[in-house]
Amino acid sequence: MARIIVAGGGICGSAAALMLARDGHDVTVLERDGGPVPASVEAAWDEWDRRSVAQFRFAHVMLARGHRVLAGELPDVVDRLAVNGGLHYNPVELMLRKIPGATREPEDDRFDTVTGRRSSIEWALATTLADEPNVTVRRGSPVAGLVAGDAVIPGVPHVTGVRLADGEIVSADLVIDATGRRSPTIDWITELGGQAPIEAAEDSGFMYVGRFYRSADGSVPEFRAPVLTPLGSISVLCIASDNGTWATTLYAASSDAPMRRLRKPEVFDRVIRECPLHAHWIDGEPISELSSMSGVVDRTRRFVVDDVPVVTGMLSIADAHACTNPSIGRGMTLGLMHTVVMRDAVRTYLESPVELAKAFDQATVAEIDPWHAATRDLDRRRIALMEAAVEGRQPELDPAEKIGAALLAATRLDEQAARWFGEIQGCLAFPMDVLSREGAIDHLLAVTGGEAPIPIPGPDRQRLLDLVS
Repeated sequence: MARIIVAGGGICGSAAALMLARDGHDVTVLERDGGPVPASVEAAWDEWDRRSVAQFRFAHVMLARGHRVLAGELPDVVDRLAVNGGLHYNPVELMLRKIPGATREPEDDRFDTVTGRRSSIEWALATTLADEPNVTVRRGSPVAGLVAGDAVIPGVPHVTGVRLADGEIVSADLVIDATGRRSPTIDWITELGGQAPIEAAEDSGFMYVGRFYRSADGSVPEFRAPVLTPLGSISVLCIASDNGTWATTLYAASSDAPMRRLRKPEVFDRVIRECPLHAHWIDGEPISELSSMSGVVDRTRRFVVDDVPVVTGMLSIADAHACTNPSIGRGMTLGLMHTVVMRDAVRTYLESPVELAKAFDQATVAEIDPWHAATRDLDRRRIALMEAAVEGRQPELDPAEKIGAALLAATRLDEQAARWFGEIQGCLAFPMDVLSREGAIDHLLAVTGGEAPIPIPGPDRQRLLDLVS
């Protein structure tokens, strides 16, 4: 079996190391941030210094598809999270409870997940990793560059290891880049004289402001509106988490200057209080400062150009390969899906670096890129709607947006619509795959009567400006 380096010990780097080690490989994880893994999930929240992960204490959620990956590949990680307070969560079951006559069916188990704060999920992976016999974890060991050996394709660098910041060389048969959305992959490759991968990147255009809360009795707030609720020029995102904690987040267009005042705690609270179905989501004890984040990029990279890999001996996974904005919570799930794609390619093509690079690229394009494209398109549409609200324009909805609005409205009335929405929300199926099923659109129209959905209550634009001024 091979010696494999995983650069990056976050969620997907840890998952990659576990999957590869359990295939018999000798894996070394090189993590930039130093210090030991804390002893408990609460110590992880309070003490873990993960300065290289900007979004470490922002809202995260494990969607159904991501849970399916972990439960199938690394069930002991799921068990560890669950035993340590992970939240058992089924969004479809919550919707069914509010629909008269609706009942949970056996097939609804597919929407199950165990979720938690980013710190708790990473803690469950890191503590499992520490017990894995085929894994060596070196924390405080930032990778400064790649080391190349004899090329297997003329003019294309072949990676044989990495160079650490202190100059140490660590050799390997394969390097997995899991260094996240700040990955210096392009610099690493071009420093070896290689061609840069093709990159498509754009600012998603959103600004996020939010904080975490805890209840006194271990409960989480009741869902009275969708997890992600658009309200004109802002959206409200409420995510339940582990050990009686939850995150409440507002986001707006980065270009919407008045909304930058949401960064003030008293303004943030005023706006949430004006949203009747969300106001109770700030009734707990705050356990974090009010934090903000902007400049979040939607980005994809392609490491095979004109059927030739730009590098061999290295594969980039998860956010190091492609990343999206966090508003619909797909980041961890898509990263874990991509990790499985990598592991499967390594199983088949490890002995042939060129075929490994090509097979991994092809599988990524087929299985992962469509999700990134769909998420990017959602971001563009949401920004357009926010900008229309800022300018006081009535936005023109395209047919897909009208159908999406009808589906969201129907989830409050119809159990079949709730399940369809759960498939889309949980990354179990693409929207158009669900809505193109025979009779689906007619069913939605029958449920909603073809009428525009009743808006979820919240401040209009003028009231919002008053609240933030």
